[in-house]
This record gives sequence, C-alpha cells and structure tokens, in this order.
Amino acid sequence: MGINDSKLYRAMDFIMNTFLLNLIWVLTCIPIITIFPATAAMFGVVREWKREGDIRIFASFFRYFKENIKQGIVLQLIWLFIAFLFIINFNFTNQIPSNVKYLLFMLYFLVLLLFIFTSMYLFPVMVQFKVTWMQAIRNALILSISNLQYTLILLLILIIGAVTIYYFAGATMLIFSIAAYCIYSVADRTFSKVTEEVL
Repeated sequence: MGINDSKLYRAMDFIMNTFLLNLIWVLTCIPIITIFPATAAMFGVVREWKREGDIRIFASFFRYFKENIKQGIVLQLIWLFIAFLFIINFNFTNQIPSNVKYLLFMLYFLVLLLFIFTSMYLFPVMVQFKVTWMQAIRNALILSISNLQYTLILLLILIIGAVTIYYFAGATMLIFSIAAYCIYSVADRTFSKVTEEVL
C-alpha cells in the first residue's frame, strides 16, 4: 500500500468511526435523561481510540455508558438545576429598576463563564480519572481555570461546531463526535501535567 493509499485509508477509517460514534451517541441521547451518560461514553471511546488506535465502537461505547450512567444522570440533574437557577435569577434581575441590575448581570456572566468552562472539561475528566461526581466538578473547574489557554481553544471548538451546525444541518452526522475528539485531544494536554493523586 502506497503512502497516499495509506493516508486515504486512515482518513476513511476516521470518518467511518466518527460517523458511527456520532450516530450511536445521537440515538442514546433520545431519552434525554441519558444525554450525560451518552456523552461520557462518547468521550470514553475517544480516549480509548486515541490511546489504542483501533477500537470496537459499539462494544466500547456501551461499556462506558454502563460505567457512567449513575454518575452521568446525577451530573445532568445538577446541571439542569444550575441552568434553571440562571434563568430564574436572570429574569428576576431584569425586573430590577435600578442600575444595580447591570452589576448583577456582570456577576452572572462571570459565573456563567465558569459554568461553561467547567462543562467543557467535565466529560474528559469523568473518563480520565476515577473520581466522584463532586470531585469531577471540582477538577474540571480547576483545570479550566489553571489552563486558560487550552480552555479558550475548547471554547473556540464549541463555537466552530455550533456555527457549522447552524449553516450546515447535515454536519450533525459527524460534528458531535469530531468535536468530542478535538476537545479530548486538547484537554488531554492538561492531564499530562497532573496525576490522579493530585486530582
């Protein structure tokens, strides 16, 4: 097999794997309550994929799904509750007649930013380290703040993914798994600076 054929094979293999991973993730997210466990499973597959090169997508996905279902559902409920609080507080603050509401909006924006930063690291942390859901949140927050340059790259990946879906609806067939692959690849750089004992 020539160099060009080898590159083409790897490219086709990557596209097929991302397509299958994307498809199974979408299907397992349909019950809604399983979005977090399914996302953790997708990141688990990506982690295994990057380390071993060749994987069995379906077998690995459902193994990680089963491992993360309890913790994933707990975190999903917590995240929904936090999002609900943001909406309630925003609506309440918006009704304040004085200029104090603008200061509160700035505070909410900073908290929301930390929430987004933590969310981006949450799933890579879940599959990288065997920790409780509280430790996963704490570690994700610490990593996002202490590695701000990588966090901004992750944010850029999410923005590019969102814009791509907005303008090209067909991209949903690949974009979620590709974004997960890119996000984990970047987050993995921060993991090399710490150990499980530190976390």
